[in-house]
Amino acid sequence: MSDRKDMKRMVETYLGSLETPAGDRVDEKVLPAALTAMHKAKPPMALASHSIWRTIMTSKAGKLTAAAAVAVVVLFAVVDSFTNPVWAIEQAIEAVKEYRAIHITGTIPGRTFESWMRANKSMTQSQDVVARDSNGGIAWVKNGSTYLYDPGPNTVFFENAITQGFSQWLGPEFLETFAKAQGAQVLQGKDPATGRDRVTLLCSLVDVDGPQSWTVVFDVASKLPVSYTCWHNLDRSGEPVCDSTRITYYKDLPDSLFDVHIPGDPAYVEKPLAIAEENIDLLSNPDDGLPTAGLTPQEAAEKIVRTTYQAVIDGDLATLRKLSPLCRNWDDEMLRSILLRTGKSDRIAQIVQIGPAGKTGESSLGALIVMPSVLRRGDNTKIEEKMIVQFRMIEDKSSCVVYGPYGISRVLE
Repeated sequence: MSDRKDMKRMVETYLGSLETPAGDRVDEKVLPAALTAMHKAKPPMALASHSIWRTIMTSKAGKLTAAAAVAVVVLFAVVDSFTNPVWAIEQAIEAVKEYRAIHITGTIPGRTFESWMRANKSMTQSQDVVARDSNGGIAWVKNGSTYLYDPGPNTVFFENAITQGFSQWLGPEFLETFAKAQGAQVLQGKDPATGRDRVTLLCSLVDVDGPQSWTVVFDVASKLPVSYTCWHNLDRSGEPVCDSTRITYYKDLPDSLFDVHIPGDPAYVEKPLAIAEENIDLLSNPDDGLPTAGLTPQEAAEKIVRTTYQAVIDGDLATLRKLSPLCRNWDDEMLRSILLRTGKSDRIAQIVQIGPAGKTGESSLGALIVMPSVLRRGDNTKIEEKMIVQFRMIEDKSSCVVYGPYGISRVLE
């Protein structure tokens, strides 16, 4: 048996007896068909958003309406090209401060969608999300979990993490991030449909879901983002994975908009853990990560996650880049400002608890483990974050690296 398979078996053996998060019962009769349908699904799209780690990710939830739900946050990204925009984006930052909710409509390959979202009270991330597409698919977030209904196999795929929505919220923090980014291009012109002045921001990056590029259009009069387009490549070529034709901001939205009722009696199937294969090369440097020889998977995952968070707390950028390869191409200013949150009240200030290990999966590089952590921020808020650890066997040596967060952080108190 290969070393990678040995590692996978060791992970599964060690974690097999651990208690996993509770979820809806799975109908065993339809499970094989449901999993087959999901694995055949096309990757979805999502507009980039920013987390406490202030980077960007899209959720691979298959051809479900999750494709329409705007992006999830994840830990580390590699910026392709940004420059300081010449447009006074500070005006847009002020304009979005008074809005807590948004409605997005647009198209994805083969269908249309609409999505409603509402921020939490602190306006840092999405609290309520529901998205529907023209094929009957529905995605929603409830009680810290994400649900994706596919009417074809009459199945709800779920994750015990918030993997849909904005974090940071599509508000001041999101726009401040773009203002600090290097290499973005800004175009000024007029909307051909309305004749109104508009500004278009062009961006590209490689994140935890592979290469992405997009445009974000701002209305000059209202100062608000009004549309976006996203591609799964760096040069905005070919058919976009999402073309959001309209973004409307609201002061708030009624609770009834986020009620979801699924027809019939669908099966509930937990979505497998996976990472973007396009990023495997970035995780394969033998000089990165921590050695795992002599450690159980739990011990190795806990050690690297604890060391990574301590590097964030200490501002140790060299260690951070070594343990988390996908952030290696961020410059020091971006890491301190966007990821470490230097000088801000929501910075990570204390590690309260790491583990025990939870969900597992596998990439072509080796086994994956989700490691939950309880952290305390500078404002004394306690949060839970779930981090994906990638195990690997390179040059006959076993080691692991931190891939990125699994979903959005959850406020505990």
